Amino acid sequence: MNERKLKPAAIWTIHTDGAICPQRGISGLGVIVHNPCRQICYWWQKRVGRLTCNEAEYAAAIFALEQMIKSNRVAGIEELLLLSDSRVMVDQMMGRAAAHAPALRLAQERLRPLVGKFRKVIFQHISREHNRLADALAFDAIDEPIQVKSPKQAEPNLELWQQFEASWRNE
Repeated sequence: MNERKLKPAAIWTIHTDGAICPQRGISGLGVIVHNPCRQICYWWQKRVGRLTCNEAEYAAAIFALEQMIKSNRVAGIEELLLLSDSRVMVDQMMGRAAAHAPALRLAQERLRPLVGKFRKVIFQHISREHNRLADALAFDAIDEPIQVKSPKQAEPNLELWQQFEASWRNE
């Protein structure tokens, strides 16, 4: 029998999260990008204006895909797995729920064309516990000095990430 080795799919993984601070009228977005070898390639954070929780979750997904497109990562990606702790956003983007709120319909309309620039995008809900680093980046964006407006890319702290991953595996 002639067996062929199947090439593993080039699945990139993105963790996204949005955080809000209504009393200050600001929100934060956090994004972590893993290549198919599960190495952190990018992380981005950004402060934005006043949003609801669900709007911030959509904004984080939009921000993630926009940044991936700007970094010219579209062509080499066969499959993109977008992980979020927002069941609302994931269910709406996967077609399991309708977006009734006008702001969420607009966010969905802005996200869909970005999704279309990739070969395949799968949205998956994860627990907040499994989204700690994106959550921390989103809250950190809220705490940044006001004058910071552009996305911030940082060198990954692999030691910290390994600690997070180890804690998730032990749960």
